[in-house]
Amino acid sequence: MLRFRRSGQSELKSFVHHAQELRIRHALLLHGIALAHGERAVLDGHAGYVNGNYFHGEGLPLHTLYMKKYAGVNEKGQSQWYMKDSETGELTKTTTYSYGTDFNCGDADPDLYGGLGTTITFKGFDFSVNLNYSIGGKAADYGYAALMRNPNVQNTGNSFHKDLLKAWSETNTDSDIPRFQFAIQDVDDSASSMSDRFITDASTLTLQNINLGYTLPEKLVKKIGMSKIRVYAAGENLYYWSKRKGFDPRGSFWGTTSTSTYAPVRMITGGITLQF
Repeated sequence: MLRFRRSGQSELKSFVHHAQELRIRHALLLHGIALAHGERAVLDGHAGYVNGNYFHGEGLPLHTLYMKKYAGVNEKGQSQWYMKDSETGELTKTTTYSYGTDFNCGDADPDLYGGLGTTITFKGFDFSVNLNYSIGGKAADYGYAALMRNPNVQNTGNSFHKDLLKAWSETNTDSDIPRFQFAIQDVDDSASSMSDRFITDASTLTLQNINLGYTLPEKLVKKIGMSKIRVYAAGENLYYWSKRKGFDPRGSFWGTTSTSTYAPVRMITGGITLQF
């Protein structure tokens, strides 16, 4: 009996020691994951961590955009970004992108989203329409940024946005669009780097579907041995309105757009419904 108890206590101590070892290892593993997940920082008095172009902190929206703020161009037409002194809070400007300070650049989450629709019938005609909407929130327009970049030895033959015609030049010094030229300096390569310059209102209105039909009079239909004939035409994903033509933030709720993601396919159909 005594031997059994001692053996049990020995096994229990071994088990507890093993469990503590596992717990310590598990805690170290979780700690490692947390450190790898994002850089700890403080934004506007909110402690949190940085994850790409987002800041996650207690008291802030989940998808708070965190990036550099564009400060226009200097007298040479070069891009500038704001730098904030960590001690005095003083703002200065720099033409070196990596020196710029990251700021709270707004919330990607919409304030309100939903849909609305209606159906109207009149003398055999029926018409229905459905709209989807999203109000508020911000998104980074990566497509626009790509079209505003300067060509360089590794980036030639690309398409460009018409807004580059308004870029700074010696005859257009009031423009806030950086000079457009072959990138011979780092500042020209960084001209289209992501900043709040490319943050856009993500509000959209989508014409989701329309259906128009006509049901032939019952008396006429019965003469040919049928109970109902309806002719119709329908359209899906017909159009959407956004802040900038070609800007489609509907693919996500966290403020990202992609030039490699297709928009919902537009479909137009028609047909005849016959009931015997």
